[in-house]
Amino acid sequence: MPRLLSYLLVTAIGAGVGGWLVYRLYRAPEPPPSVASQVLVIERLAALGQLQLLEYQVRDVVSREWRYAVPWTSSRLLMVVAGHATVCMDFSKVQVEEADWSARRIRLRLPPPYLCWVQVDPKASQVYDATFSIVEWWQNTEAERVREALAAAQETLRVRLSQQFSRSAAQAQAEKLLRALLGQMGWKEITFTNGSGS
Repeated sequence: MPRLLSYLLVTAIGAGVGGWLVYRLYRAPEPPPSVASQVLVIERLAALGQLQLLEYQVRDVVSREWRYAVPWTSSRLLMVVAGHATVCMDFSKVQVEEADWSARRIRLRLPPPYLCWVQVDPKASQVYDATFSIVEWWQNTEAERVREALAAAQETLRVRLSQQFSRSAAQAQAEKLLRALLGQMGWKEITFTNGSGS
């Protein structure tokens, strides 16, 4: 009887050790902490999506002219155009270049900021000078000409501001927002590179 008990005890211990070995060998490996934290950072930033970084109030003087086939007929508008523009960054495109959770160090590559919205405000814009031809008078299209001038001015502002807005100011604002977020997540050393690699 004691021999049977010792045999059962050895068998049970052997089965337990064998089961533990099989579990350790065939279970899915857990990602190291740095990879897990990197995935968490990517998910958090992707959830932010497009964020507004800068907003500009804009004013510009624009001139628009229409010429017709009828001799000596042309129309001209001189306007002071007012509106606003917004600069954004798509945080879902932020890339984690390095993430060392044990050292609480992370480096991110930021996508380039871009002009995401330009809107001319017709109520704040003013016609400074208008010379309409007989064509507008005959067709009663003076208001249509004003709308055309506003639409053209909005497109001109969009093109001009896309080239001229302060990318360094947008980058600094993005870094400020991300430092606050990542600091709350426990990261201590946070560095950035931008879309051009600088």
